[in-house]
Amino acid sequence: MANTGTDYGVWTGLTNSVSTSISGISDMAELTFSATTMTPFTSFNDEIKSFNTAISSLKTFTTTDVTRMNQAAENKVTDDQNQANAK
Repeated sequence: MANTGTDYGVWTGLTNSVSTSISGISDMAELTFSATTMTPFTSFNDEIKSFNTAISSLKTFTTTDVTRMNQAAENKVTDDQNQANAK
C-alpha cells in the first residue's frame, strides 16, 4: 500500500517560500517634482500610494494565510497520526 499523509516539512517549505517571495516586494518611493501642472505627472504619487497600500495588504494577507495553512498542515499530521494509531 502506498504511503499517504502530509509531509509537514515539505508543506512548510512551500508556504515559507511564498512568504519569502512576498517579503521581497518593497514599497515604491514617491517621486519629487520641482513644479508641474501636467495631469499625468501630478497623479503619480497618488498611484504610488495606492500601490504601496495594495502591497501592504498583500503582505498582511499572505502572512495570515501562511500561518493558517501551516496550522492546517499541523492538524492534518495530527489527524493522520491519530488514524494510524486507531487501527
